[in-house]
Amino acid sequence: MKKNYFIFLIFTFQFLVSNLFSGVGTTTAQFLKIVPSARAAAMAGSFAAISDDVYSIHFNPSGLSELQKTQVAFTYLKYFADVNYGFLGYATPNTKFGSIGFGLTYLIVDNIEARTAIEQSSGFNEPERYFNAKDQSFIFSYAKRNSFPNLLEGVNLGGNLRLIQSEIDQVVGYTLSLDLAAMYSPLEKIKTALVIQNISFGMKFREETDLLPLDIKFAFLYKPIEKLNLVCDIDEYIIDTKFYVSFGVEYWVIKNLALRSGYRFGYDSESLGKIAGFSCGLGFCIWNINLDYAFVPFGILGDTHRVSIIIKL
Repeated sequence: MKKNYFIFLIFTFQFLVSNLFSGVGTTTAQFLKIVPSARAAAMAGSFAAISDDVYSIHFNPSGLSELQKTQVAFTYLKYFADVNYGFLGYATPNTKFGSIGFGLTYLIVDNIEARTAIEQSSGFNEPERYFNAKDQSFIFSYAKRNSFPNLLEGVNLGGNLRLIQSEIDQVVGYTLSLDLAAMYSPLEKIKTALVIQNISFGMKFREETDLLPLDIKFAFLYKPIEKLNLVCDIDEYIIDTKFYVSFGVEYWVIKNLALRSGYRFGYDSESLGKIAGFSCGLGFCIWNINLDYAFVPFGILGDTHRVSIIIKL
């Protein structure tokens, strides 16, 4: 009875959020969709149910309850069209009330060409001027292990409060957003997660307000043996009307070496090519340092190479 009641609350909340923010439209702060963890990127972004490190800040804040030690993380990514992306995170489980984390994400694009309609139609080589674009977010995360011992044993809850700033050609917008997350293991080898990301009233630029990419995510982890993790994430972007299903696998060949791969369904394969969605990578554990690498091709857009580092203190 308690399990049925808890599941009813989850799906009721999903229904309310879906109807409150439903509708086709454009969203801002698209950098929030970029995967900062090379470990997760190698598994096509399937990470919400396996979240057990500092990068849980991005994927599933309730995963911070799985931390055993304080961790610091760094990521840098050279993205398409000279886009620079980075992430810095800190998380610790050693607090009186639960696990907490802090994150900083940024994206910078320099020297964007500004052209008038006349210049475009005339085919001028030199643009009228250049401008920059910059996005950044500051995140506070919290997670509580076994949040409802009297209702349902083993449910971990978490949330993010995020301050987002976007700047385009010296026009700046600000907003706050909220993430809500839950993690539950119904069986010994299975773990599930529900995450609702980017709940916000939108970001205002001058007279126009754009909503954030609201995402409802269901995730599953199956661990048939100790060395093998099979993961799946289902993402429904309500306002963007985008639907993705990601599958990933992680196998620890030895204690200090992991091989990973995955595929994400939902990309426009006709335009990008069938290879878009595929990913692979590996990870090393050396002393108290985790070094992860991911290769993520995007077809005609090009390939990306991602490296992230976790230091356990």
